Amino acid sequence: MRRGAVSLSRYGLASLLALSLAAGASAQSAPTGIDVSHYQGTIDWVGVAGAGVDFAFVKATEGSTLTDVTYPLNRQGAGAVGVPIGAYHFARPSGTTDAAVVASAIAQADAFVAFAQPAAGDLLPALDLEKTGNLSAARLTAWTQAWLDEVGARLGVRPIVYASPAFWRKYLGDTPIFALDGDALWIAHWTSAALPILPGGGWGGLGWTFWQWSDCQHVKGIARCVDGDRFNGTALAAETIRPFPSGLPVASERPTVVGTPQAGKLLAALPGGWEGGKPVSFSYQWQACDAAGGGCLPIPGATGETYTPVAADVGHALVATVTAQTGSGAASASSAPTLAVASSPTPTPSAAPTPISLPTIAGTPQVGQVLTGQVGTWKGAPTSFSYQWRRCDATGIVCTAITGAGATTYTVTPGDVGAVLSLVVTATGRGGSRSATAAGTAAVAPAPVPAAVVGSLVAQPGQAGAVTVAGGGVTATWQPGAVTAGSTVTLAAGPSKLAVPGSALSLGVGGPGPLPFPIDVRYAAAAPDAVPGFIAISGVWQPVAPLAGPSLPDGQDTGAYRDAAGALHVLTRLPGRIALFAAGKWGDPRFVSSRRPSLTVVNDVTVARHDDGSALIRARITLDTQAHLYVGVLTPHGQALVPQHGNRVGWWLQGQPTKTIQTLQLRPGAFPIRLLVPAGQLKARGRYALRLAALDPYGRRVHLVLPIPQLGSSS
Repeated sequence: MRRGAVSLSRYGLASLLALSLAAGASAQSAPTGIDVSHYQGTIDWVGVAGAGVDFAFVKATEGSTLTDVTYPLNRQGAGAVGVPIGAYHFARPSGTTDAAVVASAIAQADAFVAFAQPAAGDLLPALDLEKTGNLSAARLTAWTQAWLDEVGARLGVRPIVYASPAFWRKYLGDTPIFALDGDALWIAHWTSAALPILPGGGWGGLGWTFWQWSDCQHVKGIARCVDGDRFNGTALAAETIRPFPSGLPVASERPTVVGTPQAGKLLAALPGGWEGGKPVSFSYQWQACDAAGGGCLPIPGATGETYTPVAADVGHALVATVTAQTGSGAASASSAPTLAVASSPTPTPSAAPTPISLPTIAGTPQVGQVLTGQVGTWKGAPTSFSYQWRRCDATGIVCTAITGAGATTYTVTPGDVGAVLSLVVTATGRGGSRSATAAGTAAVAPAPVPAAVVGSLVAQPGQAGAVTVAGGGVTATWQPGAVTAGSTVTLAAGPSKLAVPGSALSLGVGGPGPLPFPIDVRYAAAAPDAVPGFIAISGVWQPVAPLAGPSLPDGQDTGAYRDAAGALHVLTRLPGRIALFAAGKWGDPRFVSSRRPSLTVVNDVTVARHDDGSALIRARITLDTQAHLYVGVLTPHGQALVPQHGNRVGWWLQGQPTKTIQTLQLRPGAFPIRLLVPAGQLKARGRYALRLAALDPYGRRVHLVLPIPQLGSSS
């Protein structure tokens, strides 16, 4: 991208520029575009549109303070001629500590959103990575992640990443992590080749979305050279911002604090994940708590995204409270408490202990295994040590203290699978306290699951377990710590008239529930559209909520997902009955009410008399569940009439007329009723009635009798 002194020419790619934008457009039917900044000067967007440009990326900001003066004009001009634009930010990473790196990224992300004002219909916002700020690959990765996450949290979309292959490999270690997060690639590779070179393992195997294939194209309406871009597809709609949802913000992932809690050292708050209304803005309030994280009170004036602890904070844990604001209102969420703030590392006659060699962690990072912390060696005559185990993301940078894990040893739980575990040791002496962190473990692996036994198994301490039914089609497995050692887990076939034959099971757990971690019940050959149902104790089948993957959120008792092989997994913290149901068929728990059926009148009963004396009876009724529906017309004396052909109860009916019409409603909702009664059956005087009855899959009934106006009195 050309920005005066800022360019990619140092990669030696300029000699590859030979194609024109028009030639690129003729070579493929995919949309082609440009990217512009103040370098291009004043742009005639009418001429640009006439030249066949399908889209444009427009520079909005650089660093945390610079704005592109041409952005408002370019945004307005492109919009006036129907050229969709996407705003991009030129990154200026900085920071000498983890907290400073995160603070730099969030400040630049907030400045970009405030100035660019991305809107529905725009292309996704983009991050232009060409500078490192002398950051290491790990810290540049963390900076990039923080910028993308901040923009994503505020707008509800994943931004696009712009970089060259050489830059990505040299300065970001060729990581594919952002592809896995859903961030699309805008690759900068100036070449006449048919395809660009891709970093990060072909961007995680997903390929490129936009390709800046040239840095000097001549386009009508632009006086200077302009970068040429291509889109890897035919419709830009997939890469545009959809209309923002309304509503209150809802926290989906709690905020975190980055940095070492020590007097004089910068801390930064990450706002966490937020669902609900968009766009959203964040405000902050830091709080000081006791050493265990209780009794928190706001720190006066500490209302920024960053905070530097002072001497008064020593010995206190800190909490960052984030308030998210949308057009509909606000909501707040707080981070986990930090470790107690240590005193300043400034040497004094009675200095706090100082580590000579860092603490270490011994043991295997596998569920059920015990890890042991070693304090390392210290100078400064420490008199005591305290411990705090932490659960970190894959980078080991963003960590959360594990509640109750303050001993020298820690037993790995199923909730740690995939995480890196860390240990912070705090040494205390006459001169105060100081903390040191052990190197993180490898990602925690699940415990190996033994061969399943049929029927039942007693859970053993520190071991996984598995039980199955005869034939092995369904297996229940658990990790160490999920089931109390000594409890018996049983899995047996059970009856169900509504479920898919052979799918109903009874899962028993000898200990109390709910379990701290779920049991995984795997159906190896479930139909692709099979619907799982669950009954905890008694009652009717309830649908099991779908999950994105093999993780059951805290507070949720059941969930289901499919693995890469297509097997269906039902995760449950509760014993109970599990079964599969045919989608949309009789008994599908998604369409059956937990209560007895309910019939509600939507439109009153109406009657239209025909010239031959017959009566057309109409009504509209709502049914809240699957049910067999029975409909009939009664005379004032309680006799049932026989409607003629051409009747409708939900849908048009076939077959011979009958006194009671029966239909099967497989989905709840409103349905019309249309009954044609011949004149010969309308001789009795008095009030006629429309009688309805519903019978749901569990044999629960409801009746509804509605008077039919102006029928009997006119006969």
